[in-house]
Amino acid sequence: MDKRWRSLLRKRNRSLIFMMFYVESRTCTRRIQMKPTKLQWEDVSKFEEIEGYGKSIWKNKDKYYLVSEEGTVASWLVVYELPQELFALLESGERTLREVSWKVQNDRWPPTEEEKKASEKQFILKGLTPLIANPKSWELFTQEELERLIPLAEQKWIDWRGKLPDDYVSPLK
Repeated sequence: MDKRWRSLLRKRNRSLIFMMFYVESRTCTRRIQMKPTKLQWEDVSKFEEIEGYGKSIWKNKDKYYLVSEEGTVASWLVVYELPQELFALLESGERTLREVSWKVQNDRWPPTEEEKKASEKQFILKGLTPLIANPKSWELFTQEELERLIPLAEQKWIDWRGKLPDDYVSPLK
């Protein structure tokens, strides 16, 4: 177990532990169909800027381009060709710039709130201990589900840590 996990466990910051565990255990599968063009910012900036999108959408003749900032520590601009149908969704207000950017980069629409909740619920069901570490996770389950899952989660936690956290209060009481 690395140092940051031990430090968090000592502090009993269960919400943060859950969040770190959740983020580290998620895998990002990118199915990129829309490949970035070979165009650079210097090329695109000569095109016609489509107003209202903060220098993100540009037009040259009958083609639209999406300029996206990518990278984490050192970011860079990437230019994607934006299909007409996606631009039409953006212009109509049916989709936001963030959603269209996600679609262009990942070949799928961003997950809905329901999909996010279902994914989080699946993650919790795989390990069960997040039910003990993060009481907010109880909101994803019905009372009947909690009555079935909490005893299993408590036992799994006890097997792992030796005892339940001192400040843990079961939702079943």
